[in-house]
Amino acid sequence: MGEIVSIHIAQLKAARPEAADNAARERMAALRERRAAWGRSIRQRRVDRGFTTRTLADTVGLPSPTLVSAIESGRGRLPDGVLSGWALAIGMEPSEFAAGYLSAFEPDAFAALRPSQEEGRPA
Repeated sequence: MGEIVSIHIAQLKAARPEAADNAARERMAALRERRAAWGRSIRQRRVDRGFTTRTLADTVGLPSPTLVSAIESGRGRLPDGVLSGWALAIGMEPSEFAAGYLSAFEPDAFAALRPSQEEGRPA
């Protein structure tokens, strides 16, 4: 009987890393999609405002339109000092732009800054 239990425990131990790997892959896929969705929304705003990647890069002080493309595809992060200028250029309030960016790229930090529905209710 001890032998059956040890095999069973070994199987469970072997399954845990695979399950954890699958969960990590699912989280990363969800994060990539969240980033891509946010990027699509700001890309649409850029296009609606008549900016090319080059003109937006020039407007906000980025050295290359490639950075605009990378950020809009969800693969790049905003360099320091461009958030407010980018937001205003595409017709957004900087706080709204920052909230979307933080939600897409740092969801745990975003969640920590937003009170939950439970916290907002009177006791």
